[in-house]
Amino acid sequence: MTAVSKPSVLLVDDEEDVLFSLKGLLRHEFELHTANSGDQALQILREHAIQVIMTDQRMPGMTGTELLNKVRAEFPHAIRIVFTGYADIKSVIEALNNGGLYRYITKPWDPDELVDVLHAAATRFRQDAQRNLFAAEIRDYLSAVGTALESDPQSAELVRRGERLKQSIDELFEA
Repeated sequence: MTAVSKPSVLLVDDEEDVLFSLKGLLRHEFELHTANSGDQALQILREHAIQVIMTDQRMPGMTGTELLNKVRAEFPHAIRIVFTGYADIKSVIEALNNGGLYRYITKPWDPDELVDVLHAAATRFRQDAQRNLFAAEIRDYLSAVGTALESDPQSAELVRRGERLKQSIDELFEA
């Protein structure tokens, strides 16, 4: 796997020994970035194209959940993972509900499982990106077709009727 094709992963933990251990485990399969705090993580996200962010939950200054809420707002396409040694069910639920969490991993982690989860997250990122690109291409195509149809008076009337029908259907489903 070349450096160019490696999925980019940001690891966030306030404990240097945890980051050191993760780098040793993951460095051959992923393009790694590390941060010791939520603020540092946000700066790295602004400077690099990160596909997956994995953050510790309990950190001083900003919890993992707080960080992921900010990541979701500013970098909605990044796949978000929390890992922690503490079984705090309230923070897990908050991360799932508000942070758009992909996975929750406990410390100590199983090395093979962690690698598999990160690869699956990177695959999900690529699939989401392809789906978004495809949706944009379809919107552009439909817009061009609509523009072409509107230039013909009869077609323009059909487009207007179709829009009214679509609006009526939308209103029905909203009721």
